[in-house]
Amino acid sequence: MPAEPPTTPPLPALPKVELHCHLDGIIDPPMTRDLLAAGVALPFTEEELAGRHPVTDMDSFLKWYDVGGRLDGSIVPFFPIIAAHIGRLKAQGVVYTEIMIAGSEIPDDPAVRLEQIGAFRRHVDRLEEGKIQVEFLMAVGKGKSPDRIRRLADRALSLHQAGLICGFCLAGLEQGFPVRPYREVLAELREAGLGIAIHAGEWAGPESVWEALENGCPHRIGHGTHAFADPRLIKHLAEHRIHLEMCPTSNHRTGSIARLADHPVRRAWEAGVPFSIATDDPGIFRNTIAGEYRLLADTFGFTPDDLLAVTRAGLAARFQPTLRGPAAALADRESPSGPAACRHPGISIRMPWDEGGTGCLKPNRSSP
Repeated sequence: MPAEPPTTPPLPALPKVELHCHLDGIIDPPMTRDLLAAGVALPFTEEELAGRHPVTDMDSFLKWYDVGGRLDGSIVPFFPIIAAHIGRLKAQGVVYTEIMIAGSEIPDDPAVRLEQIGAFRRHVDRLEEGKIQVEFLMAVGKGKSPDRIRRLADRALSLHQAGLICGFCLAGLEQGFPVRPYREVLAELREAGLGIAIHAGEWAGPESVWEALENGCPHRIGHGTHAFADPRLIKHLAEHRIHLEMCPTSNHRTGSIARLADHPVRRAWEAGVPFSIATDDPGIFRNTIAGEYRLLADTFGFTPDDLLAVTRAGLAARFQPTLRGPAAALADRESPSGPAACRHPGISIRMPWDEGGTGCLKPNRSSP
């Protein structure tokens, strides 16, 4: 009897989804060289940026921004960068991605804001070519005053109302930077229909994830690496389908984990915690989303079917309700084990565009 054809494409052809990537961490030395050769003006040379590599700990990560951070302050320098990045994503089989735009790259003036971010959106629309769907979140760092966060949130609301972004991310370090001062602003954004993501558990322990859940009510947690030190938290994440945006290479390169093999991605899978895989800052860490998928296969024993389930988990946790192109086709297809978004038991999540998706499930740390 002839063997049945495989139901999952081989790893290089596997459709991929990425939900955690910072626009200001995309550029790397080869991209810099190519853009400069094409006549693009950049505030640094290939050699200057290469001098900030490799990134091997938190100190070298922060020093990268001494050079790469020269791009900050405007969205304009990122037009050619996003074009190069989307070309790379299409070559890797990425069908859907959400990219974080820093608040410093979004103009304060309302008219200029809509003009520039609208032009950026139209630029990306042309680059998609029916092969990938690219959406945007606005990201702001913790540690700002509540009034400053509110002003930035007003920018996010205007961009969301214009259909230019689909979510809001509270990023940055956890220790000494609680979410609680921003709970009212985050609640308003959530009620307005924006997806909410909060970085937590990257550097601090599970208490930072609990604090983010209690005060920010996020749809997704960025990283969540150290959540797995608390069995009650693991149970809560799994039961309430709180999606983790996991970034193994990033966590290793910054020193959040000592060894790649220590990353809890396999524990998340076995516990039924929904997650997707991401690069975080591919220009800083010199990684790719295809490489992250390969890492899951080679280091953590994920099969092609498992990886397809990870892709579907990411698609199920997206902040943009409307799908197009290959992402829409992937959502319409069914896997051998059930609906497109539901192969692994951990993949079932209420998103902001679902009925009742703006509600907030308060965690109970003392529940058995």
